[in-house]
Amino acid sequence: MRLAILNSNYVSISKNTKKGSEIFDRILISGLAKIAKKNNIQITAFASGNSKLPVPIKSVNYYSSTEDKCIGTTYSLIFELALISKALTMHKQFDLYHVNIGEGSTILPFARFVNKPILVTMHGSLTEKHKLKYFSLFKDVKNIFFVSISNSQRKPIPNLNYIKTIYHGIDIKRSFRFNPVGDNNIIWTGRAMPDKGLDVVLQVVKRTRKKAKVFPIIKEEYIQWFHQEIIKKRNLINQVVRINLDFDVRRSELVKQYQTSKLFLFPLQWEEPFGLTLIESMACGTPIVAYARGSIPEIVKDGETGFIVNSSDDDIRGNWIIKKTGIDGLCEAVERIYSMPEEEYKKMRLACRVHIEKNFTVEKMVDQYEEVYREVIDKYRKTRSV
Repeated sequence: MRLAILNSNYVSISKNTKKGSEIFDRILISGLAKIAKKNNIQITAFASGNSKLPVPIKSVNYYSSTEDKCIGTTYSLIFELALISKALTMHKQFDLYHVNIGEGSTILPFARFVNKPILVTMHGSLTEKHKLKYFSLFKDVKNIFFVSISNSQRKPIPNLNYIKTIYHGIDIKRSFRFNPVGDNNIIWTGRAMPDKGLDVVLQVVKRTRKKAKVFPIIKEEYIQWFHQEIIKKRNLINQVVRINLDFDVRRSELVKQYQTSKLFLFPLQWEEPFGLTLIESMACGTPIVAYARGSIPEIVKDGETGFIVNSSDDDIRGNWIIKKTGIDGLCEAVERIYSMPEEEYKKMRLACRVHIEKNFTVEKMVDQYEEVYREVIDKYRKTRSV
């Protein structure tokens, strides 16, 4: 099987990558590379030239768009299109394209002109109203297949040509190792933007008076919000309870922080299709307290690997153990975990680890993608022969 994996040119892919979809790219490609020879897979990655991957790389520019001052975010889209164009002009060299650029919208206009199957992993939300209209323009395209990264992701556009839901997986053998004990801090990490709920974390910390450590990834467009809603309020809350802020910590450095935390607090404000940080935290043994939004109910086992909370009385998504909603519910969940007897808490930490071992390993993810690759090629061949 000759496989082309198309990645975004927006950022380079390496072990220091902080952007979720590119973290996925590196995990998947590295995992596939390990089984490539045995399973007769030839892999070519399309990405920025300075990406660090264990397979041959084709690119249109050595630096990623965000690293190249001539491109930046302003002109990143046209270089994305250039990379797609380069990949598709090489179609005779491949049996299948696997696209990991956004939710797939940029590849759709090209698909009609390529007589090869295209598998799209959807890295993003489909909730924006224009997407239903846009994707419907390509409903007759027969060589496009979609992998959702959670079942909840499908809800806004349920009638796409989905072939499977494949959850993300992580390396739990070498990277995210289990700590059966934990420590006494709340942890939060993610992009510093309103959707990720860091301002809600501060409110919960203030009310429960539990120490916290937060690791925001700064987004330039939200700097003013971050200063007003996080920095200023954190400085006031610090007079009551300590909140440690550490910026742009490398993903590998977060492992110790996950391992030595009491719980991961994640009050999402949007329908996130998947949360890598959640499975990283649980792999290390640290349970989750989160709002019942997006993929959370698919990732967290209520009462076993943490607690799920309805975000308001007007948005009830499940009959969870915690009956209070909103910030009141988050505070109750936090207090419940802190008040657990030591053995009960250790049991929850172990349940977190076992849950990840069963459902969210890189090996399971890679095996599922290989199966889907072969299924897509077979289905496309059958449609061509009709």
